[in-house]
Amino acid sequence: MPKSPVTNRDSSVVITALGSISAQGHDAASVDASYEKGGTRLGVRGSGQDAAPVGALSTEAEAALSAFLAEHPRYADLDRSVKLALYAAHQAGYGALDDPGLGVMVGSSRGATGLWEEYYQAFRASGEQRTPSLTSPTTTLGNLSSWVAQHVGATGPASEMSSTCSTSLYAIGTAMAWLRAGMAARFLAGGTEAPLTAFTIAQMRALRLYSKASEALYPCRACATDAGRTSSMVLGEGACLLLLELWPPERLRDDSCLGVIRGAGFALESIQTGTALSEEGLALRLSMQRALADAGLDRVDAVVTHSPGTALGDRAELNAVRSVFGAELPVLTSNKWILGHTLGAAGALAVEYALLLLRTGRWVEYPYPVPFTNRAGPVRTVLVNSVGFGGNAASLILGR
Repeated sequence: MPKSPVTNRDSSVVITALGSISAQGHDAASVDASYEKGGTRLGVRGSGQDAAPVGALSTEAEAALSAFLAEHPRYADLDRSVKLALYAAHQAGYGALDDPGLGVMVGSSRGATGLWEEYYQAFRASGEQRTPSLTSPTTTLGNLSSWVAQHVGATGPASEMSSTCSTSLYAIGTAMAWLRAGMAARFLAGGTEAPLTAFTIAQMRALRLYSKASEALYPCRACATDAGRTSSMVLGEGACLLLLELWPPERLRDDSCLGVIRGAGFALESIQTGTALSEEGLALRLSMQRALADAGLDRVDAVVTHSPGTALGDRAELNAVRSVFGAELPVLTSNKWILGHTLGAAGALAVEYALLLLRTGRWVEYPYPVPFTNRAGPVRTVLVNSVGFGGNAASLILGR
């Protein structure tokens, strides 16, 4: 029988396990080693005019994913985004468990984009107006959480969402609400994305957001002092899922707790275009203020910024951070120049980075000039930002 859900209002949502795969690594050891090493994991895919910088899985991560899939041949026909999510669930410690008290909330911005494109190209090429029977069930957004839930033996709520690049923080926030409502004992929540297709990259290039620096040492220059002149977003692939539980205060010293979610804030601002925030970053300012109020704090020690490398977006977020924290800024750091912008998975992968900051107190320094200075000091609280097309912003505050 599942454990009875904890509903005490004084209880805290804690992270008790995490699984991920991205350009930064495929397990806890490889991810930690990559952050310790520093530098970027971005590389170039294609050649000539088709060459594009991307945050693809490393050879080692690809081998680990292939080995996992070889053990589960029934996943062969699924989209890569689903396969990445299944691998992350496995890394979080859920592989063949029967946990009826577990809920699943996996988000994605694009969903099964690679498989959808393949099916559509075949549909157009056939001239017969026909498509395989698996086309619909394997390309719906709902197949993300349902396959993960099937894999881990969950019979609790299983759902998914898409709020563009803020998706995984919204998924985590929704899972928190379900836990506090007593609708599940545990929740596996986060995001997955496999956007490294020619069509998806072409969409970003059409918006004039994508990096043109295929041969540069740092093709994504998030928060760089020259960000006002050019955008340098680079897409990456990956998935990250967190196991969330509701713990009473007396359990918070348990070593199995990776971190505590001390506050959450969400906001939407009225925008003039479908892609850009206001110059003041109003949505992010509101989501940060609401997360601070939820946590009962007025400051944090560090902020893992969204900063995807877009000129306007990076500037708007820095303006929002300055308006919330004033002249004495917390440590500002980001991982998108390292592993790429993983869209719907970006927020959860930023939480993974935030947990590393809490554990080690060390952040990766920017290897290029940025318009702020990070001062050494203890890291006890970290705020994570995400914002997506449509003006959707989300902020989480994590503590030890």
